[in-house]
Amino acid sequence: MSSGRRASPGDAGGFTLIELLVVIAIIALLAGLLLPSLGRGKALARAVSCAGQMRQLGLATALYADDHGDEFPRSQHSAFTHGQRPWGPALAPYLGAASDTWTNLLETLYHCAADRRRRTWSYGLNVYFELGPEDDYRGKPQTWRRTTAVPRPSTTLLFAENASTADHIMPNFWSGPEEAVDLAADRHGGRANYVFVDGHVEARPLRAVYDPSRGVDLWHPLQP
Repeated sequence: MSSGRRASPGDAGGFTLIELLVVIAIIALLAGLLLPSLGRGKALARAVSCAGQMRQLGLATALYADDHGDEFPRSQHSAFTHGQRPWGPALAPYLGAASDTWTNLLETLYHCAADRRRRTWSYGLNVYFELGPEDDYRGKPQTWRRTTAVPRPSTTLLFAENASTADHIMPNFWSGPEEAVDLAADRHGGRANYVFVDGHVEARPLRAVYDPSRGVDLWHPLQP
């Protein structure tokens, strides 16, 4: 016997338009909350991976020095003049790569995932280690070709994140942080990774490694 009650749209087991809109709004809200966290997690992973790669560069440099009279490798700034290979191909054998295929490292160990450029240097060698007495900008005729000649290896930069197309960074020409245009100082959320002569890696803001107004210059082996 029929009760005479008419079936409503909700009796069919489906969703009403309002219910669907509420569900969509909730999904959009959750996505808005989760996406920034996912983005931060991805950025952190890139920064950690970059630090690991730079740590390998520090280790490879130490191994290279052991085999080459305690000397640092040179960059393209001076290597060809001295009949040597720049650090890119010179360090390749210590990083498990063949010398004749070292350019593949520009897509792997020599490339930071946060660097949007392709097949170029994400990292640059501190040029102070290949300057001669005539190039010194502190007026002191001293060079630092040997790793043991660096007086403060734990606070002197070896490699830094690079914003130029060169394989080296030339802080000897800077007079203030605003001139550090060849340095990718903000690659990781306002910071960049740096590997020091003793091999350890730190993420620091620019003014924590170079700010002459506060007596900070971790590039020059004779620091203030």
